Amino acid sequence: MELFFNECSLHGQFADTQSFEDSLEVLMAMRGVARKYDRDLYCHRQLMQSMVTHQLNLPQTMRSLDRNKASALMGWLGRTGPFWEDTRRHPTEEYLECLNEVVTDTAIGECAYLSFLSKEAQLTSISPSGWSNSLLEVTWHRAELPTQSKNLINHFTAATLEAELQKAEPPMQSWEQLARTCQQRFGALHFSAATFAPLTGTPFVAAAARSILDLLAILTKFKTTHIIDSGRNREGDELYQTYFTGPRAWFSDSSDREKRDFEHEMRFVHPEQQGEKISAPYHGKVQTPQMRIHFSWPVTAQTPLYILYIGDKITKY
Repeated sequence: MELFFNECSLHGQFADTQSFEDSLEVLMAMRGVARKYDRDLYCHRQLMQSMVTHQLNLPQTMRSLDRNKASALMGWLGRTGPFWEDTRRHPTEEYLECLNEVVTDTAIGECAYLSFLSKEAQLTSISPSGWSNSLLEVTWHRAELPTQSKNLINHFTAATLEAELQKAEPPMQSWEQLARTCQQRFGALHFSAATFAPLTGTPFVAAAARSILDLLAILTKFKTTHIIDSGRNREGDELYQTYFTGPRAWFSDSSDREKRDFEHEMRFVHPEQQGEKISAPYHGKVQTPQMRIHFSWPVTAQTPLYILYIGDKITKY
């Protein structure tokens, strides 16, 4: 489960610094619960610009706080994050709406987008605010496609958050665990014995592991939309338009230059035919750090979808 602090819930609503400090105690308690269960509470990079009262923004308010509280808050929101923009999944051009407000480019939008992908994601909000509903309905207005709506769980107490985390699957801790999970979860994909080998010796990054799971989930869904003798169905066309086209596509082919300069590096051992190799310049993209998933292309109903390489970006100049 991924957790996000809803920066929209800090909108200059507090009458004074003291009332904000009381609410801040609850927010920091929720962060403490998240850390207890080895979870990050993602925040927005621009959160430090938020207004706390009508006159004071967050940095100005922090001058009145206890030094240790101010230091902890600055370390989280102003320096180390983690910031959800660094591993952002929802495109800037999407139209996501909640409570009659556009929530694209917000933690609500990111959380909702993950939920639309059937990923576990929930929100935390500071309270009181205009976002103090335990469920927030987000509508995704998609160009030329039907709209979708999801109810997001929104926490403003540590108790409700802990209750959810007690039920959640523990976070991933290693590349070896990622490999086992992928092979168990994605039966429609064919992994080679060498697929995960490039990760050996690489420091584990939980955000990258989550992105890899997201990419493989889309590939699995895309594979199942191909029907023998019929080609791709309508859902497959929608997936192709959403994830395989445009400047922010999750998947793309390598450029002609990359295919020429890295031809040898993008040939991988065939999972089922001894001594054979497969050229696989088509890839999925993990942004932070830059990693790639290379797989066989095109995808068809008749042929296996081979996942041939998961590791550091190959085409580096």
